[in-house]
Amino acid sequence: MNEVGYVTSTRGFLVHLDGLPSIRINDMVASEENLRGWVSSIDKNQVEVLMLDEGVVYPKQQFKRLSARLGVSIGDFLLGRSINPLGIPIDGKGLLTRSKTNPSLELDKEAPGIEYRQFISKQFLTGITLIDTLIPLGKGQRELIMGDAHSGKTSLLLDIVINQKNTGVIVVFALIGRPSVVVKNLIEVLRSNKALDYTVVVATSSSDPAPLIFLTPKTAMTVSEYFQKKGKDVLLILDDLGSHAKIYREIALLSNKAPGRQSYPGDIFYQHAHLLERAGNFLPSNGGGSITALPTIELDLNDFTTLIPTNLMSMTDGHLLFKASLRATGQTPAIDISLSVSRVGRQTQDSVSNLLSMRVRQVLSEAADLETISRFASELPPETQLVLLRREQILELLKQDPLTPIPKQIQVILLALPFTTFFKDKNRSFVEKYKRAIIEAFLKDPRLIPITKAVNKLKTDEELIKLLEGAGGIL
Repeated sequence: MNEVGYVTSTRGFLVHLDGLPSIRINDMVASEENLRGWVSSIDKNQVEVLMLDEGVVYPKQQFKRLSARLGVSIGDFLLGRSINPLGIPIDGKGLLTRSKTNPSLELDKEAPGIEYRQFISKQFLTGITLIDTLIPLGKGQRELIMGDAHSGKTSLLLDIVINQKNTGVIVVFALIGRPSVVVKNLIEVLRSNKALDYTVVVATSSSDPAPLIFLTPKTAMTVSEYFQKKGKDVLLILDDLGSHAKIYREIALLSNKAPGRQSYPGDIFYQHAHLLERAGNFLPSNGGGSITALPTIELDLNDFTTLIPTNLMSMTDGHLLFKASLRATGQTPAIDISLSVSRVGRQTQDSVSNLLSMRVRQVLSEAADLETISRFASELPPETQLVLLRREQILELLKQDPLTPIPKQIQVILLALPFTTFFKDKNRSFVEKYKRAIIEAFLKDPRLIPITKAVNKLKTDEELIKLLEGAGGIL
């Protein structure tokens, strides 16, 4: 006979039951009206249940224990589809074509230990020059995307997803409690750019029950693990964990958990760290493949030392800091290079890219120190003028319009050009006017293609700059 419990009290989506003697956390229960919930906490006198379905729950109502635990049915049939955290399609394309062989995977799992992981050695290419050269990502890295509102975070993430076409990468895009119109627009952008073929969207809208929104990143990570265990490289985007933290705070306060800093519950760090620790680069004994996680958070740049951003910064391998002020000046992507960091991506770069990025960073750093005297440019020594000119050229070369991926070899060539004699007398407007033509020339001109092909064989940035000196006459 199935175990049953009876409602002793309700508080919104939170229900307390009496009974169910052998129930465990994350077991599923359902009422006679088929309203489902999952067990989130157990104490001596009662069982705490978070409801997944909206409906009326009343005292003494009977709930029975279900055989299933909190999980979702996962398979290749999810590619191209948009689902909620329980695996129910939300894209209007009808039922999922799952079969009996598709496993139902539990959402809450321990992260694989160090014995299942391997060194992150391969670069995750985004097609974005600024990221791939200056703040590189590795396959299996966790990189926090943070910045203020309207700074271009989502548009960059969409670019990265669309740029994964024909790379074999599987993308899992989690939208956590976003407005319905945002969810629909994002799915439409992916569809119109033919990026849905290799993407799974896991989404909840802001009108969904809080417990359902809370499960969104867990379902997205579980879907990612399914493809990773098949040896695939997976890109997981969690947009955004700030909303997730607020939802968890709402749940915790309702269930009388002791509030801590900023009223967040004490285990908020555990919730996010436990989730992100499941990403990584794995050995063949754990399926091979990798999960590259890009958690995002919107924050106030006047004070980003608040609890959730600092928590996330401490549990990731670096961060990209976006600024709306940079976007307003035309810098896209609007990433502050001096305040962004990638702790493991550098080890995945080839030596030319690594040395060149150090050279570029040095120019930007020197130019920043000279910022206050730059208004007197005509009276400055030639060496100082050259540093300021190169800074202008580099910032222009780093600008990238949406949906315009640049191959890795071309990215390296572009950032080496300011150090050639050909660029010595070229101003920012020249770069802006001819940048696209230069890219096309190195991709299509038979006289320049040998240089493009030779980039991967070079050992130092000096060799590349020397090689480009001969291209000035052709350009």
